[in-house]
Amino acid sequence: MTLSLESVPPTSMPARARPQLRPARFDDYEQIARLEAALTPEASSPDDWRMLWHGSPLWPHLGKRWPIGWVLETADREIVGCIGNVPLLYHLRGEHLMAASGRGWVVAPEYRGYALWLLDERFNQPCVDLFIDTTIGPAASSAFNEFSNRIPVGDWETLSYFITSYSAFATRAMRKLNLPLARMLAPSAGAALRLKDVILGRGFPKTHAAYNIESTDRFDSRFDTFWDELLRQNPDKLMAARDGATLSWHYSVSMRRGRLWILTASQNRQLRAYCIFKRHGATADVRRMRLVDYQSIDRDVDLLPDFLAVALRKCVAEDVCVLDKPGIGVGRTHAFDALAPYRRKQTWPYFYRAIDSGLAVELRQPKFWDPGEYDGDASIE
Repeated sequence: MTLSLESVPPTSMPARARPQLRPARFDDYEQIARLEAALTPEASSPDDWRMLWHGSPLWPHLGKRWPIGWVLETADREIVGCIGNVPLLYHLRGEHLMAASGRGWVVAPEYRGYALWLLDERFNQPCVDLFIDTTIGPAASSAFNEFSNRIPVGDWETLSYFITSYSAFATRAMRKLNLPLARMLAPSAGAALRLKDVILGRGFPKTHAAYNIESTDRFDSRFDTFWDELLRQNPDKLMAARDGATLSWHYSVSMRRGRLWILTASQNRQLRAYCIFKRHGATADVRRMRLVDYQSIDRDVDLLPDFLAVALRKCVAEDVCVLDKPGIGVGRTHAFDALAPYRRKQTWPYFYRAIDSGLAVELRQPKFWDPGEYDGDASIE
């Protein structure tokens, strides 16, 4: 599960022994996992946690010099704070940019006066061109607003979504409002929501019969060919690597847990577009799928509505309650926003920081961005 970076920087240091800051090690897993449990009830297994680094195609080239993160450690060797550091490869105008994504910034309450020490160490690491952080939570927002930049494309405080299981959605909403008899009244409330969407909903455009939409469970050699063409077509866009090996690592845990839908669109047996949906934020009452990436090399044809039609049917068949997408107003996924009838708010999650001054100037311009949930660590695991 992707973790939101969390910290509450106070105004003064705590009146206790100063912890030491050091690079994290793989054998720190158990203590780091206990800290991260404060952020999520579903901690990564030791193998899944190590896969964030060991499984990456970059690791054979970076492993000896790349810090997996940093920890705050007391004199008794108790880890009281941590922040992860995941390497990612980005491309812009034929150049490779080494990016670092933060993960799991969390500090024990009595040591939160030292939280910014971890952040400062991360931002001052060598051999990094770009910092990409896409899971910033409410408590960390002020720090990232101070030390990073908000991405200049899209409204990332808003999610658009479809309801696909009306009764479950109504039950959850009524319980959140502490309404009595929520489970008993939910079917009627859900039926009313469904009727509203049928009457007021936007119709989907006609599907493109020339394309074959299929599901797959792996990223085969077609994705390498597709990535080469996608990169050729978009030299002036900042894009995270999407070759087959990188995609297989990025989604490895989700695929193994059966939480990923990979949909492809082919023409004459050639991959022309793909769309990826990932399970997230499951609770006892609500199962959610999220659009995390849509890419196409046929510029004149928008196949996203075709993919959405398939995904919505799968949601109904598999008792998924909501299909959503963060960030509205991003051109590539405009069709989702146009068709989805609902919106909700969240804390702005997407920040970046460029080291080179020339790159920093360029990335203030929306034309250099092609953002989505694939960036940073938002959909890893």
